[in-house]
Amino acid sequence: MKINPPYIWRFNMKQAVTTKNPSSFDIVEFDEREPQSNEVLIKIKASGICGSDLHAYREPEKWTAGRVLGHEIAGEVESIGDKVTRVKIGQRVAFQPRLFCGICSSCQGGRTELCQNAGGLHGATFFTNGTQLPGGFRETLVVPEVNLFPVDDDLDFAIAALAEPLSVAVHGHRVATQLDPMTTTHGERVVILGAGPIGLMSVFYARQAGAGDIAVTARYPQQIEAAKMLGATHVFPSDEDGPERLEHWSKQNPVDLVMETVGGTAQTPTLASRISRIGGKILLLGVFSGDNPLPARSIVSKQLRIAGTIFYGYIGFHHDYEIATQLLSSHREKMAKLITHRVPLEDVAKGIELAGNKKSGSIKVTVESNY
Repeated sequence: MKINPPYIWRFNMKQAVTTKNPSSFDIVEFDEREPQSNEVLIKIKASGICGSDLHAYREPEKWTAGRVLGHEIAGEVESIGDKVTRVKIGQRVAFQPRLFCGICSSCQGGRTELCQNAGGLHGATFFTNGTQLPGGFRETLVVPEVNLFPVDDDLDFAIAALAEPLSVAVHGHRVATQLDPMTTTHGERVVILGAGPIGLMSVFYARQAGAGDIAVTARYPQQIEAAKMLGATHVFPSDEDGPERLEHWSKQNPVDLVMETVGGTAQTPTLASRISRIGGKILLLGVFSGDNPLPARSIVSKQLRIAGTIFYGYIGFHHDYEIATQLLSSHREKMAKLITHRVPLEDVAKGIELAGNKKSGSIKVTVESNY
């Protein structure tokens, strides 16, 4: 019996979840293209829900119909272009979603995180003007080979997807070290404002880098427990009298580095300047919803050094993703405890609800595909 072409075409269709309106998603089918010479087709097995996904979905000024969100991606190589050499079919990989041009002065200088023509995925388009790709809430995606980092064959895909938030923390610490070439993280007293996934990953990497005291502000029981598990020595509530208690503690315990991971409308930069020692460092990792006035007088009088970053790249000869994937493998038991909820691809809306409601006990919610 002859099979009509439309039926053959539909046999190769894949599924994606797209934004429909600010309260729902659509499940749509798409025809995935074949990878070109330096590209790789990956089966997306896990995609973590990030705070930026929540903002892109819920905030009217950022919401757009038909977007595929999700940028914390891990999967398996399905097919490769004819010039691909770094990965092979069947290999597990983590995907770095910051797309870079390779030709601007920043890229030529090895600082791809500062690419002047950077692109990204739907839901991860901060300061991008280059290529845009669909996000990870879909079954497959064609990506540049250079953006893939192999992981262990037995590493849980959901843990591998944590490479993205962990890489943000890794890069942040490496940038902070550059603020004062005379010091290193080893033995420093570190305060991390916020205990969301980025804040918790910052606690974890500060401990791995050899920090001394690590204090963190947290609001929910699961965040407090996770912070202690990952290496925090002091936990202060982020509401009520927590900031005041933290400020009092910092006067007795001079703080070398403050990492701000809250963002939004929080006035945390002011708190950071108050608790920093003279000559201290402040690193801004949170994504703010508007211009947050910096406490200029305090910055000048205390001679503070400040930097901001939300991306990842090379510092020296090692990419942040290389460091992150190695740490995820060697600390997989701890990392598994951060994944509090898993939802199938068709239940993205439920996952968004869980991720946005910390009273549900959520830390990291992961969308998983069985394709």
